[in-house]
Amino acid sequence: MPRWIMLATILTALTLATGIGIMEFRRAQVAATINAEWRLQRVSKVLNLGSTRKLEILPLVNWHARSSDLLTEPGVSYLVRTDTMTILFDVGFNRDEARPAPIERNMATLGVRPSEIDAVFISHRHRDHVGGVAHERAGTVSIGANDRDLAGRVLFAPVPLAHSAMTTVVLSAPGRIGTGIATSGPISRALFSGRIEEQALVVNVEGRGLVVIVGCGHQTVPKLLQRIDAAFGEPLYGIVGDLHYPVPKGRLSLWGIDAQRRLASGDGIFAPIDSIGVMSDLDLLASRRLGLVALGAHDTNDEVIASVASRFGPRFRRVQIGSPIKIGAR
Repeated sequence: MPRWIMLATILTALTLATGIGIMEFRRAQVAATINAEWRLQRVSKVLNLGSTRKLEILPLVNWHARSSDLLTEPGVSYLVRTDTMTILFDVGFNRDEARPAPIERNMATLGVRPSEIDAVFISHRHRDHVGGVAHERAGTVSIGANDRDLAGRVLFAPVPLAHSAMTTVVLSAPGRIGTGIATSGPISRALFSGRIEEQALVVNVEGRGLVVIVGCGHQTVPKLLQRIDAAFGEPLYGIVGDLHYPVPKGRLSLWGIDAQRRLASGDGIFAPIDSIGVMSDLDLLASRRLGLVALGAHDTNDEVIASVASRFGPRFRRVQIGSPIKIGAR
């Protein structure tokens, strides 16, 4: 190898390493600030939440589907139906900018009409939840051509986000948004890519308790459970969604880096989540004696999903596009 190529390679490697070090230093500073804020926070109880007798969660976008006529992608979306509201939870990725988008195709295949939707609930401002890279950068939300059918609806978001037809309500704390329906309020996390605020949807099913619907799980399970305990008086019955367990390896790579594990989990790029961290979380969930644990593969390795299925037995459900998760009153 010519000497100048060797020197250029070394210089490039040093520059990259320096850049990564600086970004990780900044992430650690933000993480320290977030942890200090968390210790000082005071959360008020959500009063008069009410309840629903029925809850159906229909996965519209995720990594696995019940059949080949449904489009899978590295994004998340659920249709959440209660006695009184139908909520679209996140809107997927549409990484290839297809028309129609995967969420639109799957809605049509499953017989879901945009006119059914009363509100849209966004868990956090990441491309795989707001409709794509351009929308993440612009601070907007889109489900493609069906956007026009959502005129007059409310968009519930943890940070300011815009939509062509909906009115945005920014939710900054735990609170009721409908009969038996609430937000956990945003929980902050310092990722390698920057600070993120993620909220979960909370539904109180009569006679059973709270079902928490999670987008990515960037909040971390310990903090999410702490928030639910602090904000709500009802018992926790179940968790549905993705909890970010890309162990031993994530599904997405960026420049040869395991993006889901190194850039979006654990305590930074040099201390990503590992099997010990996953088992600690699962021990915490098991201690709650939940009636339902439904885990998606959007950001969780199939090995972990198999472990969770074994651990929770009949209380476990695999999140698959087109397979509704139904919980009725007791």
